[in-house]
Amino acid sequence: MGVHGIGGGYPAWYETGKTQTKNTGINFADRIVSAGMAGSASARRNNVDMQGQTSILEAYRASAASAAHNMKPAYDTYESENYKIVPDNENGCFDIYNGQGEKLGVFRYSDIKVRQDGATGKQFLISEYGTGSCYDAIVLDHELKGALQEVMGVETLETVDLHGYTLKTHSGTGIQYLVRDGEEGRGGKVLLQDQSDIQKYEALAETYFSRYPNLIESKEEAYIWADLEIKGLAQHTDHGIVSMGYDGMSYNDNADEKNNWSILFSGDTYKLLFEWLQNHRESMEEMEKFVGGLEGGH
Repeated sequence: MGVHGIGGGYPAWYETGKTQTKNTGINFADRIVSAGMAGSASARRNNVDMQGQTSILEAYRASAASAAHNMKPAYDTYESENYKIVPDNENGCFDIYNGQGEKLGVFRYSDIKVRQDGATGKQFLISEYGTGSCYDAIVLDHELKGALQEVMGVETLETVDLHGYTLKTHSGTGIQYLVRDGEEGRGGKVLLQDQSDIQKYEALAETYFSRYPNLIESKEEAYIWADLEIKGLAQHTDHGIVSMGYDGMSYNDNADEKNNWSILFSGDTYKLLFEWLQNHRESMEEMEKFVGGLEGGH
């Protein structure tokens, strides 16, 4: 890490060209008055000089403190075997990429800390660099932790509890995801931790792509739906797709749009629905019965 020095100079404080005069023909009383006046003037000059010096020193110190506060870290790009860390020193954040060049997220310098889940011991890197329910999160393995320590010039990273987030597991695939407390039904971050997770994720996307040709036009859309399902915001069924959120849910049928429906709800209904879906994933008949019992269906 580069260190920027702060320099500054002091002005000259010494008076020059002082002259002395001889007082002749002046009585003792006059000399006493003259000496008193001279002493008073000298004191005033010294006081002004000290005030001026103090004022300049205070201004210098304030300027130095401000410069130190506003000085931006100057980190350099760092690459390990499986990660590339690219600093944006102007905006104070890192872009982190995997070994294939895929961006894993954008993380503020202030968010580079280990967040550890007390139940599993797993460690995460989380950044709320985005807005609303958008945030980046990745599993912090030994290699990435070491790379961050290297690029930041520190021996260890700060470790804190995983406060404000909950680690959840999708029952259909076993893939884990993080969701910010209080934002269930609004978002989350899927965590693909190994090749097995990637294969399950791709298989789920393929299910969406192949099963609903009238609803999904591209593989990219299929990956989005797979991501939503893992986070509890969608569910594939025999003949269509259920999408849901904190305030309602809807069904789109692949064959006949006349079978589409939607329902609005509030309160804890999403939590009840989410729990119910863990054991009733693809039965449309059972789902319609459950939804029919929810107040507000239309």
